Order: sequence, then structure tokens, then C-alpha cells
Amino acid sequence: MIKFEQPMFRPPSEANSLLVQATIGCSHNSCTYCAMYRESNQKFRIRTEKEIFQIINENSSPTYKKAFIADGNALYMPTKLLLKTIGKIYKSNSNISKVSIYGNVGDILRKKPEELKELALSGLNMVYIGFESGDDITLKRIKKGANKEKTIDAMRKLKDAGIKVSGMVLLGVGGKERSFVHAYETADMLSQGDPDYVGLLSLQVRPGAPIYKSWERGDFELPDKFQILKELEIIAENTNLTNGHFFSNHISNYLPIKAIYPRDKDVTVKKIKDIISKKSEHKLRSEYYRDVINQY
Repeated sequence: MIKFEQPMFRPPSEANSLLVQATIGCSHNSCTYCAMYRESNQKFRIRTEKEIFQIINENSSPTYKKAFIADGNALYMPTKLLLKTIGKIYKSNSNISKVSIYGNVGDILRKKPEELKELALSGLNMVYIGFESGDDITLKRIKKGANKEKTIDAMRKLKDAGIKVSGMVLLGVGGKERSFVHAYETADMLSQGDPDYVGLLSLQVRPGAPIYKSWERGDFELPDKFQILKELEIIAENTNLTNGHFFSNHISNYLPIKAIYPRDKDVTVKKIKDIISKKSEHKLRSEYYRDVINQY
């Protein structure tokens, strides 16, 4: 039996999915804010077809309704191997109707349009992308390996191929210095790219992440909770989606939001503004809940 290399990461929404660890580690693994994939056993590699098929055979079950191909940036895999992996997932699990994967901007842009369309036809339904920010200066500082324009291009490329986009935004990642620029530029990026899902998380500086040392030295200053909420307000108010899910229900956030845009936009923005104006701390998640409970 093949054991998964741990820790293995997946989006919260994939908690009940069949997990297929087709790659180990992260193909980029340079983001300064990230403490994931730093263990000695997590040097990036792609599993062999034999290993992947064995994982699917050993873990398949009629109880699964969807599958997630891990680990970080598994879209980096050669398209031929990825197509075989997706085909094997569906063949071995008759009740699965959705397959999703992590991908970064560079990996998406490297795929030819016809490759992405072939992946969509094979049953790849959605790609999770860590946008983090739409501010080019912030993206450069955190060594994301992409800029705003390329991120928008990647979203459009996936949508043109018929693949849904779920993008993650990181509140606070611009620090106090670029807090509001980060928020406005991110809202503009989201409006132009028009993803199907927008998930907001709040930066938590953790040992193991390169940004931790900058924070210790005082070179990076994390915004306080109400500045983080102001970022959330700016993004919520200035993001326009055709038909998108907008949520901040990750445990790292002070204020859980779950909305469908544009239907719930006005109500959502009003809720955030009211909490900020009244300094309603009792309506926010506690630091204990965010920091101690949320140990990824």
C-alpha cells in the first residue's frame, strides 16, 4: 500500500473528496508567506503512473462524489499523465462527477489551449489558484512568480477551455504599507478575470515561512484586525463578478462571509461596513480560534 507523504494539503471544500496524491510538494515553493511543503520529504516530484494508479485503486469507494488531485500545483504534471489520472479516477469511481486540482499561474499559461480543452473534456472541472494579490509590487515581494496581467490571462484561459476557476486571495499580504493598494488592485484583478469562486484567507505569519524572519526584524508589519476588515470591505465593494461565489469562511478570517455575486453584494458590503464602523469585536473570531485552532 502506498502511503501519502505528510503533511498533505487540500482546500477545505475537498474534505470529503477522494484524494489522489499524484505529486509531492510544490513545483514553485518560493512564496515568502507560505510555511507549507517545507519538510525534507516534500521535495517536489511527480509520482509514476504506476504509483498514481495504485493510489486510486487502494482508495476508491462508491461513497465519493468528487476527487481532488494533490499536492501543490499538480497541474504541473505532463498533460498525457494527467489525462490518464483523470480517466482512471472516473473509471474506478462510478459516483464521482467532479475532479479538481491545484494549479499556479505559470503552469496554466504553459499549457496549450487545446491541452486545457482536452483536460476539460476528460472531466477536469475546476482549478484552485492562489492569486494572493492583484498588486504587482506585493506579488514581487512575496515571490509569487506571477503578476496581475498573467493572473488575469490564466483565469481567462481556463474559462475559455470550460474549466471553472476558484481563486484564493490573502488579506494582509501587502502589509500595512500596501494594504489598501493591495485591496483595490485585487478587486480589479478579480473583476477582470471573473472567477467562479473567490475565497479570502487572512495572512498568519508562521515559523517556517520566509516572511516570518522579515516580521521578526520589523521589515514586514502585519495590518491589525480592523485594517484587515477594511481590505475585505474594499475587495467586497469593488469586485464585480458575473455569477460568482464570494466567501471568507476560512478559519483564518476574522469575519466569515458567504455570498453569491452580484445577488448578495450590497448586503455583504453593508454587513462589513457596519461591523467596522461600530468596532463590533464580539462579532469577530477570536485570536485563539484563528491562531491556535487553525494550525495547518
